[in-house]
Amino acid sequence: MTEDRSPGTGPLDALAAAVGDRLGAGIRLDAGDGPALVWTDGPTVGQVTEAARACDPGAAGRLAFRRELSERSVALGAIRLARAIGSLGCGLPAPVCPATVAELWRDTPLPAPPTAREETLVQALLYEVHDDHRSNHVTPEQICDGLMVRGTAALARRMGLDDADGA
Repeated sequence: MTEDRSPGTGPLDALAAAVGDRLGAGIRLDAGDGPALVWTDGPTVGQVTEAARACDPGAAGRLAFRRELSERSVALGAIRLARAIGSLGCGLPAPVCPATVAELWRDTPLPAPPTAREETLVQALLYEVHDDHRSNHVTPEQICDGLMVRGTAALARRMGLDDADGA
């Protein structure tokens, strides 16, 4: 008997579904450069790795694990990083980029709850970046670059928030 190779039918696809069910997340198999379990936001890489090992240790050992970030998570992370770095007052350019945003969220299940101020800034940033690129989808790089060009203070002023509103 031959193994069914159509998408969604192999043992790694079954593992992705089992892990997704266990964690309540939409996890899929990406067979691109090598098999990987991929999901957006949700559980951390550590949580998915642990769940996959619990379901099938042998198969889990052959997989990579990759959590992608939604536009909202990237924007919130970039805003938090920019404000934290800006409060240091060191005068150096803020290292707000997709890699530092991913590192910020590395051990945090997402979505992370924003403050009311952060939610307003996230909405403003995403609106402006989408408008700049005239696109319904923007990349993490475009979001981080858009924030670095504008700065959180300028976005806050544009949205009627003053520094007394806090982070």
